[in-house]
Amino acid sequence: MEFNLSLAVIFAYLFIVIIIGLISSRKVKSEKGFFLADRSIGWLTLTATITATTVGGSATIVAGGRIYAQGLPALWYDIGGGLGLIILGLFLANKVRKTGLITLPDITGSFFGDNVRIGSAILIIITEIAWVSLLIQASGLILSVVINVDYTVILFIITIGFILYTIIGGQYAVIYTDFIQFFIMIIGICFIAAPLLLWEALPNLNQLSSISLAFPVNQEIGILTAGSIFFMMFMPHIVGPDIYSKLLSAKDEKTAKKGAIFSGIFKLIFAIGIAIIALSALILHPGLSNPYLAIPTAVFNLSPIVSGIILAGFLSVMISSADSCLLSAGTILSVDIFKKNNINISRFGILIVGFGAFILAIFLGDILKTLQLAYTVFTAGLTLPIIFGFYREKTRVTSRGAFWSLLIGGSISILWLYFSSFGDYAVLVGLVFSLIPLLMFREGEK
Repeated sequence: MEFNLSLAVIFAYLFIVIIIGLISSRKVKSEKGFFLADRSIGWLTLTATITATTVGGSATIVAGGRIYAQGLPALWYDIGGGLGLIILGLFLANKVRKTGLITLPDITGSFFGDNVRIGSAILIIITEIAWVSLLIQASGLILSVVINVDYTVILFIITIGFILYTIIGGQYAVIYTDFIQFFIMIIGICFIAAPLLLWEALPNLNQLSSISLAFPVNQEIGILTAGSIFFMMFMPHIVGPDIYSKLLSAKDEKTAKKGAIFSGIFKLIFAIGIAIIALSALILHPGLSNPYLAIPTAVFNLSPIVSGIILAGFLSVMISSADSCLLSAGTILSVDIFKKNNINISRFGILIVGFGAFILAIFLGDILKTLQLAYTVFTAGLTLPIIFGFYREKTRVTSRGAFWSLLIGGSISILWLYFSSFGDYAVLVGLVFSLIPLLMFREGEK
């Protein structure tokens, strides 16, 4: 009975979200509406959609699982992202919106020309496949504690849902359902799950080891690992294709700046909620063989209606991130690869990226490996050239420097990740190699 009731709550919520998405999609009258919601988004809606987009599988299931297994220093997954958004808001969000362009590679091309634009577009699409794969796996872990169905079948159903929802609605559907999902996330995760689980775990709080509670580093996560986690999440929140698509949908530069700063603050609030849930799960359900099931398991063992609401909140986290990633990838394929503002090409791209993500989820089978692949390659390959590009008058960066930065940073990071015995530090190594061409090939220097 409890199983059916929890599942009924989840399906009822998902049905409501789909209806809202379909209604919102009626606003789409042109390519501009599909890609950028007619650049009409106010600061509150922008805050909600950026927060909902960035609080995804990495900020919940992965961060929670690593806190459960290795202690509070895993909070750097969320702290890095939250601080990255605040820095974005303070220094770059207004510059992004001021470009008046459509995609991140579009911006890259305006700085460095067509070769770098195409290179960045290909890198981003590859990264988006990995990001969506991460979200498919995270959603699968959540549903696996509720539905007794083969895990691969669950992943396939989730993939189909993500693809259809995004293809139908476009940016309007994504943004307006993100607005609803933002409040579901806040209520379900921060104001229901965290307090309830903490209250249940409170009598046995002394069971937590000093290693679990140590911060900013501990015996499990040292300073280099913590630094790698921080930069792996910090940099893509300063430069991110799905985040930039939201900023470019804002009605003006002031709105873009305000939305990014407030979303960073809310992401830090979510970080506290996830830490409380993960540590409570460690007390209430110790010894789980898969630490990434810690949060879904703890939540599912609450009362059926409450667990259904909270798990729906976690699923809304994944949906709001996945639809943004898919739409961003589809838009980039249309605008930057085929160089046509065509909705059908974008929808084709969404389909390809979605199924590519499903295949990657099956192939890797490890949510942490998927996260490391996505964030490491993107961070090391693209973030520094973009930041240097926004300050080109001071950095004197050239197109040649940006191209080699993208190529060398991305390549070295992926090689280091998979072939070095110190793979956890791949993002730091990649950033160093990405920086070298930017400094070597500058205007006025040979």
